[in-house]
Amino acid sequence: MPGLEQTLKDTAELISSRGWGEANAGNLSLNLTEALTPHFGAGTWFLVSQTGSRWRHVARNPLPHLVLIKLADESEEYFPAQAKPTSEWSCHKLLQKHFLATGSEDRVVLHSHPNSVILLSQMDLAKDEAKLNSCLRHALAELELFLPDGVAITGAALPGSQKLALGSLDVIGKRKALIWQGHGLVCTAKHLDEALDYMEVVEKAANIALGKFFLTKMPLLD
Repeated sequence: MPGLEQTLKDTAELISSRGWGEANAGNLSLNLTEALTPHFGAGTWFLVSQTGSRWRHVARNPLPHLVLIKLADESEEYFPAQAKPTSEWSCHKLLQKHFLATGSEDRVVLHSHPNSVILLSQMDLAKDEAKLNSCLRHALAELELFLPDGVAITGAALPGSQKLALGSLDVIGKRKALIWQGHGLVCTAKHLDEALDYMEVVEKAANIALGKFFLTKMPLLD
C-alpha cells in the first residue's frame, strides 16, 4: 500500500507533537479489505493500534505497534498472532461495521486526546449537543464547511467499555466527529489525512471558544 506507512508516521508525529496522545492514549483502525482481500483471501481486514502502543513510537516505525485483524463471521484472527488490539477495539469495530452496513465510504477511525476538546466536553454547555455545536460553529466558521452535520457527543463512560462503544454507535449517525465526554475525540473518514483534518478543525474551534471565555469572561454562547 504505497504511501500508507508514511501517512501513519506523519499522523502519529502530529498527534504526539501536539500533546494529543500522552503515554499510550489514542488509537486508530483502518479498513484495508479492498487492498488485502485479493492477496490474503476473503474476510474483512483491519489495521489497528496494538494495546499499549504510543504515538511517538508509531511516528518512528509504525508496523511493530499495529496489528492486522481479520474478521470472518464472528471470529477474529490477529497477525501477528500474539498481538492484541487496543482496548477500544470494540468501539472501533462497531463503528466500522456501521459504515459497512450503511454504505458509508468511511474506512478510518482515529482517536486522540485533544486538550481543548476534553475541557470543553466537561463544561455544562456540552450537556446540550445543539448548544455545543452552535458554540463550535461560532468559534470557527470553517467548522461548518468541514463538518456540515456537526459534532456528536456521548455521555461519560469508561474507556474501552461496551457502554462507550454502544453510546458512540447511538449518537454518531452521519457525523464525522464524535466527542467522548471527558475523554477525547474520535474522527472518521475515507482517508487518514481527512480524519486528521477533522480532528484539527474541532480542536481549533474548541480552543478558540475556550480562549474567548477565559479572556473576556463572555459566555460561550451569547
